[in-house]
Amino acid sequence: MHPRDGHTGIPVFRHLPYKARIKSVTSAVFRPGQARALDCRLDYRLGDEGQINMNTANTPSLDTLSLPPLSHLRDHKHLAHAVQFYGEDSFLLDELSRFVGTALGAGDAAVVIATQAHRDGLTQRLKARGWDPTNALAQGRYVALDAAETLARFMVDGRPDAARFAEVVGSVIRRAVAATEGGRGHVAAFGEMVSLLWMEGKPDEAICLEKLWNDLAKTHSFSLRCAYPMSSFRREEHGSLLLKICAEHSDVIPGESYTALVGENERLRSIACLQQKAQALESEVAERRQIEEELRRSHAELESLVEQRTSALRHLSSRLLSLQDSERRRIARELHDSLGQYLVALKLNVDLLRRAPGRGELWAQSEELMERCIAEVRTLSYLLHPPTMDAVGIASAARWYVEGFGLRSGLKLTLDAPDDPVRLPDPIELALFRVLQEALTNVHRHSGAEAADIVIRRSPGRVMLEVTDNGRGMPPEMLHRFRETATGAGVGLMSMQERARELGGKFQIESSNAGTSVRITIPVPADCALSDQIA
Repeated sequence: MHPRDGHTGIPVFRHLPYKARIKSVTSAVFRPGQARALDCRLDYRLGDEGQINMNTANTPSLDTLSLPPLSHLRDHKHLAHAVQFYGEDSFLLDELSRFVGTALGAGDAAVVIATQAHRDGLTQRLKARGWDPTNALAQGRYVALDAAETLARFMVDGRPDAARFAEVVGSVIRRAVAATEGGRGHVAAFGEMVSLLWMEGKPDEAICLEKLWNDLAKTHSFSLRCAYPMSSFRREEHGSLLLKICAEHSDVIPGESYTALVGENERLRSIACLQQKAQALESEVAERRQIEEELRRSHAELESLVEQRTSALRHLSSRLLSLQDSERRRIARELHDSLGQYLVALKLNVDLLRRAPGRGELWAQSEELMERCIAEVRTLSYLLHPPTMDAVGIASAARWYVEGFGLRSGLKLTLDAPDDPVRLPDPIELALFRVLQEALTNVHRHSGAEAADIVIRRSPGRVMLEVTDNGRGMPPEMLHRFRETATGAGVGLMSMQERARELGGKFQIESSNAGTSVRITIPVPADCALSDQIA
């Protein structure tokens, strides 16, 4: 082992010839420009046994220099397993050239297992610093291997094999040591195989290889440096993996954004800034997770709602088809039982009149039968679509329908509707009339009510129809289910709600043991001339 000066750490070369001349001595522990800042005046004098002694009296102590207190300042003889993180290749190659160049300049060995680009860049920098590796290559003290090819030699089933690694890499270390003077020199090793595994998305295999390097250090003497690009740790889950990687190393060298800082205060400010950014990032991540959870919950609720509405629409469609068939059967029955009977009687009278055209009572009966036929046709036509609504509007059609429905059902009905001739758009009037029909039909069939009140109100921007009965009301669970899912209360209410939604309106239903109230409110276009409030 070469003795080292206590202040500068520069080796004292015992192996140099007696008349050796040293043209320049530059320690690799200094960053560019710092070696010049030392302004060293080295007084070379011969000591016993031809030893060259260096006087560093005029050299400032390292303690007075503003140097980052990091492991990359240590020389290759410090037996360490260091990991270096870097942002730019130039920073990695600058540090690597000092690490390797110092070893070669001291007569020791260097083993570099790296990519082709990094090996070429290292050679260029070594030459630029005056350390031409050509002679070291020829002597076997400098070994440059391709990282991918070397890695492939000891990988088994996608994982590093311990025995093969010890054989492949251990033999390289042994040959490098043997090539040094006396076979007792130090080895500065750089390995980039772990980085290749990491970049391939194999973090467990990379950490396994780091462990194999540590095991090899138990039987071989070398100083090892690994390197990872910091850009490959961009995801949140990479934080725990980075800590695992650091745990396998004795020294950690941060990226150039930290190592370039000069002075303790500047480093502390940088650390405080990084802590603030980490806290802000953690808060942002927490907020994002909360938002994502809310979005997932909203999405699930929306899917459930869509599924419920889809099921309700299928049910509504099925019920509408069923009601269509029922309505056709009812119309057919009305035509057969009422209009058909009148027409049959009229036909009989016509046959009798052919034989006895002078019978006056037959002419009177025939005229009455024709009037009844006309009335039945008019009733059916009005029920299907009241012509008065086309002529004078919803109020007139509602009065006709409420009057006729009261007579047919026996319900006591009252109607409070405007008398003015102002018309609403046809789709709105038709929707109001159909809701009125559905509501009164429900009152008659299901409520057990004796009376019902109908109110139609018009005001600027909206029109409202409300039907209130004094029946037994709806079961609370049925009402709750309808409000939540628009199902479970029959096709009549669903139809009313869909008509309101189709026109951008609102459908409301209230029910208790005192009766049920159904209300539909529909917006009216601004160009419709409406009174402020007509009762």
